[in-house]
Amino acid sequence: MKIGIIGAGAIGLLCAYQLKEKHDVTLYVRSPKQYELIKNKGIYYKVNEDKQSRTVEVRYFAEWDGAEDLTIVTVKQYQLAPIYEKMEILGSRIKAMCFLQNGMSHIETILESNIPNLMIGIVEHGAMKEDEQTVVHTGIGAIKLACVKGKVAEILLSLTTENNQAFPFINEPDYVTMMQKKLVVNSVVNSLTSILQVKNGQLLQNAYYYQVMSLFLEEVLEILSITKENRILYRDYCIEVIRNTALNKSSMLKDIEAGRPTEIDAILGYIVEKAKRKKISSPIAATVYLMIKGKERGREECLNA
Repeated sequence: MKIGIIGAGAIGLLCAYQLKEKHDVTLYVRSPKQYELIKNKGIYYKVNEDKQSRTVEVRYFAEWDGAEDLTIVTVKQYQLAPIYEKMEILGSRIKAMCFLQNGMSHIETILESNIPNLMIGIVEHGAMKEDEQTVVHTGIGAIKLACVKGKVAEILLSLTTENNQAFPFINEPDYVTMMQKKLVVNSVVNSLTSILQVKNGQLLQNAYYYQVMSLFLEEVLEILSITKENRILYRDYCIEVIRNTALNKSSMLKDIEAGRPTEIDAILGYIVEKAKRKKISSPIAATVYLMIKGKERGREECLNA
């Protein structure tokens, strides 16, 4: 299968390296420096003390025409606008797309597009970009995929039957539930670890942090109208993710530490807006959201000082 990957951050590099084993992969980038490095030396993949490399086809994003059997979009939420613009231009010429973003604010936009075949997914791997061409696989998880519209059964079958234990794909029947469960985790775990500046596992190990997390989690589940019968499933999923990534820093914390923009608007901002529309009180979510925005503003002021 021919696969295009837009974005060469940690997840883009990880996907490109792993999928290259069995597919014809083209990685689309914007940076001339990154383009030259990957073109000349390929992608380096590190796990534990082992370091390996693979060559992949690399092109500039401007060259993307949607001709691959599947295009996987791995950029952050706030980087999607140029991709939406090209989707408008290329339209049904794009064969199939899969979006791997945190949050849910992009779903409405892609649903309204005229792309015939669409999937959406969540990433449960731990990954860190060490440099422009090196990805560190800090935690093996899975990529869960669900069909949003169109005919993607053949693509899903190809990906989910590859038997790559380090990089499995799982087909989920309901994209809304799948995305909501990840949204809950991102809203609670990413936000709190960013404010507290701790690794994920501390939310379970520190009794006081655990109390805050539990209250926050209940508020988010109420805002999303998760039924009492299903709330235990969401709680269990959140706890499972924290345990599996206990030694990891959340992507939002890493963004703050690196001085990059966060995805707070697409994640917790989505929750806060939903609460406003429903006229539901959201004191914890609103407060945490403002604190993260304050961290971003503080960083901007330091840069402009």
